[in-house]
Amino acid sequence: MALLPFAGCGVGEPTARGDGTTPTASPPASATPSPVPVRVPDDGITLQALGFDNGPEAAFSLPRSAVISTQVDQAGSVTVVLESPSPDAVAAYLRRTLPRTGFTITGDAPPVEGRGSAALTFTGFGWSGDFTGSGRLSAVVLRR
Repeated sequence: MALLPFAGCGVGEPTARGDGTTPTASPPASATPSPVPVRVPDDGITLQALGFDNGPEAAFSLPRSAVISTQVDQAGSVTVVLESPSPDAVAAYLRRTLPRTGFTITGDAPPVEGRGSAALTFTGFGWSGDFTGSGRLSAVVLRR
């Protein structure tokens, strides 16, 4: 019964100030902001839909027609090796969609004559990424 006068005065609850306003509580400094929903293009498929548990899995996408030959799905590193579509088609897809889905392309090297390889670097959602393609294979590596 001695605690009744304190009912409703929970620790951390904002109280009215002298000017009649109530301060709003700020989230702890370690709180992570809610992710902004990303609209993946109709011709794309997210890492999440492909079964990945790591990376920016709800934001990063590959062409819907992607055929994956090898994958690594770890907390700080995700690697996807694609058999198809062609490296040129994957590079074109990434150039078109990365900026629209919240990523920033930081480097773009077109195929080199005689070597046929292309490369992209990008960042977003706390991850950095690299794409490279040559011949009939291409790969994406995402790192924290």
